[in-house]
Amino acid sequence: MKISSKIAGVLSVLGVIALCLLGSIEFHAFNATYYKNEYAKLHTAESIGMSEEALFEATDALLDYLKGKREDIFCVQNIRGVDREVFDERETAHMVDVKNLYISAKNVGIGMSIIGLLSFLWMIYLVRSGKESAFEMRKDLASGFKQVLMSLGIIVAGIVVYAVIDFSRFWVLFHEIFFTNDLWLLDPNVSVMINMFPEEFFNGMVMRIILTFILCFLVMVRLYIFMANKLKFLKSDIEIHK
Repeated sequence: MKISSKIAGVLSVLGVIALCLLGSIEFHAFNATYYKNEYAKLHTAESIGMSEEALFEATDALLDYLKGKREDIFCVQNIRGVDREVFDERETAHMVDVKNLYISAKNVGIGMSIIGLLSFLWMIYLVRSGKESAFEMRKDLASGFKQVLMSLGIIVAGIVVYAVIDFSRFWVLFHEIFFTNDLWLLDPNVSVMINMFPEEFFNGMVMRIILTFILCFLVMVRLYIFMANKLKFLKSDIEIHK
């Protein structure tokens, strides 16, 4: 029973982390204000040769497709004086891969969050049924926080340092790991999509996702410190009353 409680403590923490990461990605990936500001800063509409209204409509088509609100990214706009489909066959095929990756990542995140919640409820059950004390439950949770946070801290630090030092290589490596084809290699001379979302655009988005996740991570560290101090207090109180 003790082993299952310790495992539940680790799973509970992993569930919170998954929720933080999923929330960070969801918030920034679909943040309309970010798109608007980046388009203005990079002069995106002007460089592509389309109006801002047309650019935002094309963006909405992509984001709505990822959200499952539409079946495709078909969109006709006036580009450099010619009415044409914004996205070609290669871009459309790549977005299918992007959507599949997004859905898979979202399902994993939701699944881990549910497992974390169920694990926490299991620990509460153990306490309520008298099979474990509240002190032991907090101890197992604190232990789970320590184990997961130490491991995660090293991984996150490595990713952040790599992305900051050489984002170009980081972004290429990301695509090589998560995509099984080269559809993501788009020609800026013919692709509207790559001009809508150049490397600089994703650099800013990825950094915001990382910073938001780190903030959540630091809150969790603070929670661990609070729980550790609380445990010391409870343990001392128990020893005094023995």
